[in-house]
Amino acid sequence: MNHQKCRIALFRGKGIMSTMIRWQSRSRYSHAAVVTPKGTIIEAWQGKNGGVREKNLSDWTGIDVFDVPDLTHGQSNRVWQWLTGKVAQRCRYDYWGVARFLSRRSAPSNDKWFCSELVFEAFRQARCPLLVNIPAWKVYPGILSYSPRAELLCSDQNPINQYHEPSN
Repeated sequence: MNHQKCRIALFRGKGIMSTMIRWQSRSRYSHAAVVTPKGTIIEAWQGKNGGVREKNLSDWTGIDVFDVPDLTHGQSNRVWQWLTGKVAQRCRYDYWGVARFLSRRSAPSNDKWFCSELVFEAFRQARCPLLVNIPAWKVYPGILSYSPRAELLCSDQNPINQYHEPSN
């Protein structure tokens, strides 16, 4: 696999659940995903077709994309291998993990994921933690934008297809 950039998409959702997440976390972001080199996203999503999945997006409104430029070739490959493994395993969405943001209780280890937990853990598994001294289950979408490794690449004013690289 060629070196393929790992990019983080942070969403400014407007629905009821998104509004509650933004309010509780005091953040402008309500959802997180990783942008693949082919322009799709890998995310943890709730609902009927929920869990860890890869999805095409046609509307990038309300999304900011962050680059993680200091990843090595090997780290990038580990991020992709870990994420595609979670998609292949059809890991479920962690509803209780989201509820813990309200209760502030610690999380048991499981193979269920909510969005920002999945993104954070993918980079941690690649030995490129986005933040230090915080477990994945405490990471909400907005805190990812404070990572010293993440650099804002584009906001929804610029189409994402200008920024992803074609796979070889």
